[in-house]
Amino acid sequence: MIPPDLPVRTLAECGAAEAAAVLNACFDGYLVPVRMDAVAFERRQRAEHLDPFASRLYGTPERPAALLLVDRRGWSSRIGALALAPAYRGRGLGRLLMQAALAEAAARGDRRIGLEVFEQNAPALALYRSLGFKPLRRLYGYGWTPAPGEVDSAMPLQSADPLGVARAVAREGEVDLPWVLQAETLAASAPPVLGFSLDGVAHALVRPLADDRMGLLALVVAREQRRRGLARRLLQGLAARFPGQGWIIPQIVPETLGEPVLPRLGWQRLPLNQLEMWCELPA
Repeated sequence: MIPPDLPVRTLAECGAAEAAAVLNACFDGYLVPVRMDAVAFERRQRAEHLDPFASRLYGTPERPAALLLVDRRGWSSRIGALALAPAYRGRGLGRLLMQAALAEAAARGDRRIGLEVFEQNAPALALYRSLGFKPLRRLYGYGWTPAPGEVDSAMPLQSADPLGVARAVAREGEVDLPWVLQAETLAASAPPVLGFSLDGVAHALVRPLADDRMGLLALVVAREQRRRGLARRLLQGLAARFPGQGWIIPQIVPETLGEPVLPRLGWQRLPLNQLEMWCELPA
C-alpha cells in the first residue's frame, strides 16, 4: 500500500513545467542524465500518448518523491517513466507504485503493459522481472561521426513532411516496432523535427540536439528498393545537410534491425542498452 501520508496528484492536475521539474529531480544520478523543460516534456508526452489521468506525481512541488508516467494506445499501456528522488530510493516505493499501476491497467481493461529499462540497471531489472515483466528484445543506440568520404553534398535530398515520413514507416516499416519508433509516435513530430526523402523511396526524420549533435529518429526504405545502397546514400546526404555534426540514435533500435546494418554504415554502438519488456494482464 502506498503510504497514505505521501501526497499524490494526477498529471492532469499539474502543469508541464512542474512535471518536467519533478522528472529532472527524480532522475538525478540516473544512468543516463535526464534534463527536460516544459516544451520538451509536452512534445515527448504528446507523441507517446501519455495518459494524464493514469500518470502520477508523488510528493510536493518543494519535495518531489516520485513520478510515474503511463502511455496508452488501444489495449496496451506503457510505463513511459518511473523515477524516484534519491531520498526515496531503496525503500520499496518503486514496487508499490508499479503494483498500483498494474492493478489500474488491469481494471481499465488493458491486455498488456510494457516498458524499457537499461539492462545495466540491475535493481530496476530485478524489480520488473519479479512483477511479471518478460524481456522481448534488446534495444541499442548508435553514434556516428561522418568521415569525409561519407559526405555527399550532391545527394539530392528533398524536404519531407514528417507526417508523410511517419506514414512511410507505417507502410514500409517492420511490424510491432518499439513504442517510440511506431508510426503513431512519429506522426506527432513537429519542428524542430525535420523530414527528408531521397527519390521518394527512402525517408528520415532528424532533430537538432542541444549538444550540437543531430538525432536520427527514423529511417525507412521502401521494401522493394532495399539492398540498393539507398540508406547509405540518404545518410551521406544528411551529413552534407548538417556539416561537421555528430549523429546519435538513442537506445531504441531493436537488435535485429540495427545489427549488423548500422555498423556497416559506420555507426558505433553505444555502451548502454535497453531491454523492452512486457507483462500480460489478466482478462
